[in-house]
Amino acid sequence: MAEPTPTPAPASPEAPESTPDDGFVITCQCGQVRLRTPSSTPIGICHCHCTECRRQSASAFGTSVYFPPAEGFYPLDPTLTAPGGTIGTISRPTDSGNTMYCYFCRGCGVRLLHAVILPDGSIRPRVSVKGGAIEDPEGKLDWAGAKHIFVRSAVIPLSPTWETYDTTLANGPRFVPAKEAK
Repeated sequence: MAEPTPTPAPASPEAPESTPDDGFVITCQCGQVRLRTPSSTPIGICHCHCTECRRQSASAFGTSVYFPPAEGFYPLDPTLTAPGGTIGTISRPTDSGNTMYCYFCRGCGVRLLHAVILPDGSIRPRVSVKGGAIEDPEGKLDWAGAKHIFVRSAVIPLSPTWETYDTTLANGPRFVPAKEAK
């Protein structure tokens, strides 16, 4: 399946100064990419313990901060992902039969965001911004309220006070005692 090509609004390579709800700046390690979320209020935050997220983050879990697709945010301006653009893309099938597009900085390789395209070609109504790529100097994000998903693959102990799910949120919560998660 080809990368989605809905008509996007241009995204600025230089994120403008922020106002109270202009969203968060998304940036990579080298600073070559600067995007902005559509608001400073995400749909949700998850720490994913699946093997794919562990690989892409090179850590014990991957953190995603979800925002709805929106003009100027996603779909990305096609010049950013075109040959010679600053953002690279890889895609892979998901277990549920969708296609996940993963966007990264071509300069430093930092993963920036993921978007899922459903079998009918529509965009899933949430885009996953990688948590470490979000600038949040005022501490607006509530990291403590994040849900832990795919804990069946967790490689770290999980607190029994955290909201956890064996796989996805759709499968209902399962509170895993810390001694059980290894």
